Amino acid sequence: MTVKTRKQGNSLMITIPADFKVDENVEYKPVLDDNGILSFVPVHQNIFSQNPNYDFKMAIDQMGLNDNGKLVGKENVW
Repeated sequence: MTVKTRKQGNSLMITIPADFKVDENVEYKPVLDDNGILSFVPVHQNIFSQNPNYDFKMAIDQMGLNDNGKLVGKENVW
């Protein structure tokens, strides 16, 4: 499959094939590397912005996942 750039106003556009199933209005960060490879990286959204009153610390305590202060593995790497 090949896509072609086209000019729209002052910008160049590249069509995304429907087979890729990319949703509308999804934000991407364009990245151009030294080899000329053009990539579009999804912009991650804050998953907690939907519920700003969510108490993450309380949820961890309720699930019993709180830190007991003891080393488990190789946490102290110094």
